[in-house]
Amino acid sequence: MAAKWFLQGEAVALGHADRARLETWLAADPRHQAAWDDVATALRTVADNAADSEFLAMRSRALAARPERRWPLSRMMAAVAGLLVVVLTSILVFREVYPGPVHRNGIAAAGPARALYRTTIGGRAEVTLPDGSVAVLDTDSAMRIAYTDKERGIRLLKGQALFVVAKHQPAPFQVYAGSQRVTAVGTRFNVRVEGHGRSPKTSVALIEGVVRVAGLDSAGSAMPDRRTGEITMRAGELFDSARPGALRLSASEAEGAASWVSGTLSFNDMPLGRAVAEMNRYTARPIGLGGGDIANLRVSGVFKTGDSQHFAESMAEVFHLRVAHDARGNPLLLPGPE
Repeated sequence: MAAKWFLQGEAVALGHADRARLETWLAADPRHQAAWDDVATALRTVADNAADSEFLAMRSRALAARPERRWPLSRMMAAVAGLLVVVLTSILVFREVYPGPVHRNGIAAAGPARALYRTTIGGRAEVTLPDGSVAVLDTDSAMRIAYTDKERGIRLLKGQALFVVAKHQPAPFQVYAGSQRVTAVGTRFNVRVEGHGRSPKTSVALIEGVVRVAGLDSAGSAMPDRRTGEITMRAGELFDSARPGALRLSASEAEGAASWVSGTLSFNDMPLGRAVAEMNRYTARPIGLGGGDIANLRVSGVFKTGDSQHFAESMAEVFHLRVAHDARGNPLLLPGPE
């Protein structure tokens, strides 16, 4: 059904009635939205790799090896239908990433504005937004583009993203994350959402420029909640929704706030338990901690993401611990011999 809606929307512009039915269908069951998102992701993957040299070479080899024979009419019809789907797919993916025609002011006009981007554990993705801004998604993260003629809107659904915002645009660039709205103008900042439910923790690290952070009301309205108010952040500050105001970062902390973009994590006197939790976000082989008080050991340094075994061995060497493995073969840090 999700694919049917996609193709119908590409064949003819959806009218108000059809779009209302689509919205009703999406809202009726979380599985409908998941199916819609999966179709978008699958089709975007096909289009993104269609021009890849290896993909084209593989296609040529397959065509060259195809036996010369007449196809029954039914198979020919199926092939034609498949070709039409490929053509529609390329159009669809382009419009999914760039929702509708773009005006001179850089804001998308009519068209679907439901572009969804996800990364797997250990993955990162750089996305160029319709106005030329750039978003870099961290491991196991998801965001939805929701540009309109009134705002350049982004909803960070989970995980973490670094935003580099295009300047000189008439509409504000706004990121909705948890119960916070971050408004920026020509700046670079990192946003992270932790936890689920109604009150996930949101943090904002401002690397360059100025942003305003406002708490949203319980209905998720874009109007700031009077109880929370709005704060203005300057470069080098960190906002944490769990505490009021903005915290001034040291130079090393500010630099390390977005170190993940380059595939590294920077720790400055961080408890080992928290450092391990950060490293585990990037791997399917999470590090375990067992015994003693080793979670409170303090860690400083820059470490490559995605290599849990090497990190565990490094911590064992620094703190005189030992590395074992659990039943699944994942590294386990334990106190060293007495």
